[in-house]
Amino acid sequence: MNSLCQPGGELGVMGGVGYYLGEYNAGHFKQNETYLGGLYRYNLNDRFAVRLNVGFSKIDIQDKVLLPNGEMVYPEGFHCTVKDVAGIVEFNFRSFMVRKIKESSWGAPYIFMGVGFLAAGENKSVSIPMGVGVKFNLYRQLSCGIEWSTRKLFTDKIDGLHDPWGTGETNFIFNKDWFFVAGITLSYRFRMNRECYF
Repeated sequence: MNSLCQPGGELGVMGGVGYYLGEYNAGHFKQNETYLGGLYRYNLNDRFAVRLNVGFSKIDIQDKVLLPNGEMVYPEGFHCTVKDVAGIVEFNFRSFMVRKIKESSWGAPYIFMGVGFLAAGENKSVSIPMGVGVKFNLYRQLSCGIEWSTRKLFTDKIDGLHDPWGTGETNFIFNKDWFFVAGITLSYRFRMNRECYF
């Protein structure tokens, strides 16, 4: 029975905030914008799942002084729509199934990592999404989760700026653009096997 109940697909939504780190924004949870998305998760077993994420947000920064001496001022700011698509693999640290079966827990922390694509206005990049979260069984086939993640980008041009200090080089961590998402998920699991629900 346990092996029959393990696989299953979930369809869900995600809501939260998104923000980027780059030349215009150097601090976490600053310049936050609404992030809305959808997900499809397929549970391979009680520990591993694969997931497809699609999300939308924006970057909206105004009147930002780039350098401490005030020489570089961007009164027009920076504005663009963010489109985020990613394929992800999740690992649960505790046995977790929706709906809960005898061997699984009501909640489980998890980590995830994958590969994706992010577009900010006309600028685009391959991304490496990775993050942490906690998921919970709510009622029957409903579950929810709280997670925080980053998208490592392979470009320094998402914000329209590249090497603004004129050094001819960029720092892999701090002078490349990143995009972060913090949010809550709500998902519904399809009844793949009737024996799993009682």
